[in-house]
Amino acid sequence: MVRDTRADQAYFDDVVEYLAGLCASDDERLARPAESFRDPKRLGLVAGDAMKRRWDRFSSLYSQGASADELRVEYDIVLAAAERALRLAKAHIPEELRAKRFAFGYNKDFFREWLLLVSLALAFDVDDVTFDRAVSATELGWGDRLLGRLIASRRPGHPVGDVLAFPRIVGELDAAFEAGSADEAESAVGRYLSSWYPAWEGIWGWGGHEQVPKRQYHGYWAFETLGVVAALRLDESSFNENAYYPRELAAPEPS
Repeated sequence: MVRDTRADQAYFDDVVEYLAGLCASDDERLARPAESFRDPKRLGLVAGDAMKRRWDRFSSLYSQGASADELRVEYDIVLAAAERALRLAKAHIPEELRAKRFAFGYNKDFFREWLLLVSLALAFDVDDVTFDRAVSATELGWGDRLLGRLIASRRPGHPVGDVLAFPRIVGELDAAFEAGSADEAESAVGRYLSSWYPAWEGIWGWGGHEQVPKRQYHGYWAFETLGVVAALRLDESSFNENAYYPRELAAPEPS
């Protein structure tokens, strides 16, 4: 049953199928040898762009009403695509361009993708091998304090950075880790959710609800909050009715 009422069931059913086709086209293109590209760095750039459509599909599936089990399978597909994107970026994007493209605090889209990879791994309570794969796939984001804290909640030896890449956006989520009590941490997550949409202005998909006729809306979901809830073992009851909180993945019903 559809979870996002900004569009109906038929809309999300159509979008999920449409995105499956786009993702398949991306996979076919990225399977081509590097020498078939006029400029080899395009292979690395295209792989990064393809991640946007992978995340669009994950979000659309959640909006559509997919079960936690179905989304867990989709997560593995997203993770494999993220590993591919990192591998191709390292292999084909020149070091100087790569440093600029993934510079600390430069690109909100990449930063959120890294948060989602780790947060969903925590929410799904994936096995150790899969969790370590997710951590490795976020390598270019290491150094951010929130990302480091999420990783360290399951891998205590992982270094935690001193600063946040985007403090104005995720400051409240970071504050949850410093809260003096569970109630204070839950309040911080609630405050984050209350300003989620304006805080992330300009990211990929922002304003998509105005583009429904063009099949460019996939749902507004703060999947990154799931990692904080899982890491700190928070009670979500004070904010689980928030429109952006993906509560079915925080506490999925038995399948």
